[in-house]
Amino acid sequence: MQFRSVRTKLIAVLLLLLSALAAATATATLTAMKRDSEVQTRQFLAVGGKVLLEALNNRAKQLSSSVQVLAADFGFRRAVATAEQETIESVLANHGSRIDASLMLLMSPGGELLASSEKQLRASDVMPVFNQSTQNSNAPVTDVLQLAGQPYQLVLAPVKAPNLIAWVGMGFPLDMPLAEQIVAITGLEISFVSQQAEQFKLYISTLDDNSAQKLPAMLNTLINQPGLPYENPEQDYVSLAIPLDKNNQLWAVQHLQHSRWLDGYLAFRQQLFVIFGVALSLTLVVGIFFARSITQPIKALSYFARRIGQGFDENIPVQGKDEVAVLGRTLSAMQQDIKQRELQLRHNAEHDTLTGLFNRTAVERLLPVILAQHDGCILIVNIERFKHINEVLGFSTGDILLQQLAHRLAQLPQAPDLLARLGADEFLLAYQHRFTVTQLTALFAAALSGYNVDNSHINLKLCIGIYPFSRQQSSVNDALRRADIALENARQTPQRIAEYLPGQDELHQRELTLIRDIPYALESGQFFAVYQPKVDIHARSCKEAEALIRWQHPTLGFVAPNEFIRLAEHSGNIGLITNWMLQHVIVQLATWRAAGFTVTVAINLSVHDLLNPKLAEQILQLLHNYDVPHNAISLEVTESAIMQDTATIIAQLERLRKLGIRLAIDDFGTGQSSLAYLKQLPVHEVKIDRAFVKDIHHNNNDALIVKATTQLAHSLGLVVTAEGLENPTGLAELLQCQCNKVQGYFFSRPLEAEKFSAWIKQFPEQNQQWFAQKERQ
Repeated sequence: MQFRSVRTKLIAVLLLLLSALAAATATATLTAMKRDSEVQTRQFLAVGGKVLLEALNNRAKQLSSSVQVLAADFGFRRAVATAEQETIESVLANHGSRIDASLMLLMSPGGELLASSEKQLRASDVMPVFNQSTQNSNAPVTDVLQLAGQPYQLVLAPVKAPNLIAWVGMGFPLDMPLAEQIVAITGLEISFVSQQAEQFKLYISTLDDNSAQKLPAMLNTLINQPGLPYENPEQDYVSLAIPLDKNNQLWAVQHLQHSRWLDGYLAFRQQLFVIFGVALSLTLVVGIFFARSITQPIKALSYFARRIGQGFDENIPVQGKDEVAVLGRTLSAMQQDIKQRELQLRHNAEHDTLTGLFNRTAVERLLPVILAQHDGCILIVNIERFKHINEVLGFSTGDILLQQLAHRLAQLPQAPDLLARLGADEFLLAYQHRFTVTQLTALFAAALSGYNVDNSHINLKLCIGIYPFSRQQSSVNDALRRADIALENARQTPQRIAEYLPGQDELHQRELTLIRDIPYALESGQFFAVYQPKVDIHARSCKEAEALIRWQHPTLGFVAPNEFIRLAEHSGNIGLITNWMLQHVIVQLATWRAAGFTVTVAINLSVHDLLNPKLAEQILQLLHNYDVPHNAISLEVTESAIMQDTATIIAQLERLRKLGIRLAIDDFGTGQSSLAYLKQLPVHEVKIDRAFVKDIHHNNNDALIVKATTQLAHSLGLVVTAEGLENPTGLAELLQCQCNKVQGYFFSRPLEAEKFSAWIKQFPEQNQQWFAQKERQ
């Protein structure tokens, strides 16, 4: 639901505030009430448990007294001493019936059952109490235990004449009469259960049949937390388990019905809901009247403002001295200001504030008319090295130069049909006819020299891009883009003037497509890696490779690495490619190592990668994630990359070297660094560029350069790898130059992972075919 009117919003706010207050109050009250009820429930159960234990203690005292009287009876002791079985059984029966004891028994000092009123009773059943009695033979011992399938409260007392001659016992069952008696005293339902080897048995329960059937399922939880109330959602009771015997095998479970406290809680909650509903209704009625008194004037002002926006003159709809009336007078004053500023805004929207010329917005409106009605040309004029002028002479001087140049362009011998400043130091001139390069050179000759700024004489150099257009052949975007392409080409020519040629736009579009598609191509599997072996030509072995990236575009086909790498560097996407390559190669190394195939793979880095302060941490994390050792990869950087920011990149290389990663200078000999830099670089390897290797077999200068570079690198403790070997004669030359490793098509083209692993496994058996060719030369 959308609240579009102020009235609706005011009413909604009032209702929400009241609702929030009522909800908070009700929640706090109900929570406190529920918490107090739960505390009372726990207290009630605790008191009930104490009453139960006290009742059992009283029965135990009664039993103990009766048993002691029997044990002291002279006739009973004489019958025990003389083993008069009939007399013993008669005395036990008479005494038991006198105190309503359900169980009477006599045991020998050794624990043998001599007599019992329960025929199914065995001596082993009484052993838990008997063992307690033997530890104290002077006083009765009381406990609760299971006898003949029934829980009993049993007392054993010693019979002495004067020495211990027997043990006499009496027991009362934990039966329904006892349970009903406890219910009458405590007001709590009760159940008697036993636990044996994680099995539970329900003996007696005062619960209704449905609740009693559900009780066994919750006994495990109850008995594992004795003394703590437990609420079972399937049962309308809160229950508490109390151990009855010393071995915790017989338990009493007391139950308190929810309804004893829940009914009051629900009734109070219902009252709160009624109060809340009445309050909301009253708030809604009051809110409607209150909101209407505010929103009616605002609605009139809204209509007034809308009419002002449409350009109509209206009278102020609200009178008075309150805030709404003040707002109405303010809107009226604004109406007059709008009229005065509208013309200025229209001018500013389409004119450059510095030069007063049309701006890009005006070009987009005016240029389509020229393109549609005439054949002609568009010129984009740019001041060469204008950034340098700003840095040396200051921005104020640059602004003055732009103003003077704009004036001279407007005063050209052939005035343009459209003259505009596109931004910075770029100007657009549109003509309804075309120029040759010679004609433009003469046309702009007067605009190049003789600028005086703060007593300084300045001559400008202009770059001019020309786009010749035919009537109704180009859109504004196409025309400006093609003129920009011509301007870029002009910066590369000596005369700084260039004309757009057919096909250049397609190349530009291709580059834009590649730049746009790089991120998606990395995610969708268009990129793949190949591996070119690096052969140790002295050991005649191969344990290394260089990983190279390839791109199979779905519509453009195979894209050369030097093309998309250059575009990625210019567009800032090179980091994505490097991250993909590191991840892909390290995963492949982990796969190979799992298969028992060990190889070191080199990965190329660009200057943008080396300037990334988190590069070392990223590589370390990848190696750790895939359990690949640090020496399983090596990193290659070019001389030109190092020269971009030597200090920063050397520090980065130092960090990588400390991680145990091997480093190499790639394409050595083609950069701009001096040999003096070589000793400063923390690298392990130098790779001589293929330009010096591919023709080494018939170019003595190349051979001298390779040999000198190898000797220098060896003297610095570096390994030398020659790139671009293509024939066996070149291999012989590289052996003479003492190069350590060779990489090139002579041994193998770059191979996909499966083919590479197969190639390198076969190399020890087949390497003679390559070195034999060298020996035959």
